Amino acid sequence: MNQSYWQKTSKKKIGKKIETDIATDIVIIGGGLSGVALAYQLKDSPYQVIVVDKDELGSHTSGHTTAKVTTLHSTLYRDITKHYDIHQAYLYYKSNQQAFDEIENIIQKENIACDYQKNNSFIYTDDPNYVKDIQEQTDIFHSLRIETIHDENHLASLGLKNQAIFHPLKYLYKLVDICQKSGVSFYEHSEVTHIERKDDSFIIDINEHHIQCHYLVHATRYPFIRKGLYFFKLFQEKEYIDYIIEQNGKDSYLCVDQTKSYRPLINDDSLQITRDSKDWFAQDSTPIRGIPYIGRLSKYSNEFIIYGFQKWGMTLSQVAARLISDLILDKENPYEDLYACHYFSMSFAKKYTNKVWKNTKKGMIMNRFQNDPLITLENQDGMVTKVNGKLTAVYKDKKGELHYLTPYCPHLKCVVDFCKKDQTWTCPCHQSVYDAYGHLMEGPSLYSLKKTQDKS
Repeated sequence: MNQSYWQKTSKKKIGKKIETDIATDIVIIGGGLSGVALAYQLKDSPYQVIVVDKDELGSHTSGHTTAKVTTLHSTLYRDITKHYDIHQAYLYYKSNQQAFDEIENIIQKENIACDYQKNNSFIYTDDPNYVKDIQEQTDIFHSLRIETIHDENHLASLGLKNQAIFHPLKYLYKLVDICQKSGVSFYEHSEVTHIERKDDSFIIDINEHHIQCHYLVHATRYPFIRKGLYFFKLFQEKEYIDYIIEQNGKDSYLCVDQTKSYRPLINDDSLQITRDSKDWFAQDSTPIRGIPYIGRLSKYSNEFIIYGFQKWGMTLSQVAARLISDLILDKENPYEDLYACHYFSMSFAKKYTNKVWKNTKKGMIMNRFQNDPLITLENQDGMVTKVNGKLTAVYKDKKGELHYLTPYCPHLKCVVDFCKKDQTWTCPCHQSVYDAYGHLMEGPSLYSLKKTQDKS
């Protein structure tokens, strides 16, 4: 279910899960690209490193992205300059350019066959109301002496040369192979269910076993822990992607005013995002302060977080890998303060206030008052309604059989919605995703929706 082009064209099973108690130096929770890239940065350190994932490595966001390796992150530089200052925008660009160069160097050094190919990347608009946004960002780039290009086919555009595309899972799996040869251990189907701090160490519960470590890194895209209340400082959105058996140019494009994106594949096919896309979906985690959270959970902590890449995880994963490895190894990093977790911007957050409030209102209030009759429910559709006076999530399969679930997301008890397009239940508040039968697909929830016995 929800299998992407990348998953269909590559496969690697580690075939190992936590089956005993372990003592180690560093545990990285999350086997996506940021977690694996961090393991790569630490593989030659004096520390023993373990990476754990609740499913298979790369099976979540890293395996469902459009996989553009770029420093052109929509109009974010304009927003950073507006809500912070141009120096922050400059640091953001420099950190991503360094990460871009490091990815390219790793591919060359390790001889990684991951369909890496240079191209141009553009943002654009054909709506006069958004021309100013692109022009303002163009002016910022020019003030930072960043060379730009223009696409005359659109009303306004901003492009960068020498950006790239690649196959994210081929890249990730090769990094895993390299790390394993250096002694890094990877475990799949090993879900963290509890974390306890003990003196200067952590005790992590996985598969009814315990892992003890000194350094702990959360590289899970979105927090399943409640420390720092980061699930209030981020929000998630689904992004649907289509695989197209044709190619319309070698460059990558992102429209700034509507759901529309395009990137070529190396095999003359392409990926695109439109309002009607449905082949698979990815979860994008957006920091409402605008800048990702990458760093120590608190000032002197040996616990680290990596959250909120928005749509730019391919490049930012290497930013995070370099930064967190430098912090663990007590090395200077010029971008530590930029990504540090201690600051917030209320002015930036206002950009997302309406959306966050709308989602929360829907999950906490509006969905609790649904009471449509079950007789209106079609096959392969779902609804939340009253069954015998009790609020219930009901799914009707293709044979017409009804399946009854509790409608309350285990994370914070918001009431879920059903999406017919991808046959999933989704929590409006924090976007936990469950399949039609209630099985957990994406967090922050740690648990599936419970089946109920209530029947009409």
